[in-house]
Amino acid sequence: MDLAAVMVRDRGTVADEQLAAARCAGLSGGQIIEVIAHVAVNVFTDCLATAARADIDWPLVRHTG
Repeated sequence: MDLAAVMVRDRGTVADEQLAAARCAGLSGGQIIEVIAHVAVNVFTDCLATAARADIDWPLVRHTG
């Protein structure tokens, strides 16, 4: 499972093995930080939109699996 998906699934908890797998896949330290930042921004945006009861003005997508 990729780093971003693990972060979302495990609420930010990332095992050493996941970080090692990301590095083994070719991500640098800076790129790993960038993945973490993107996940954080997306979670923040989702929380803000939910709290503000923002209208969804695009087709809703459901994740499967």
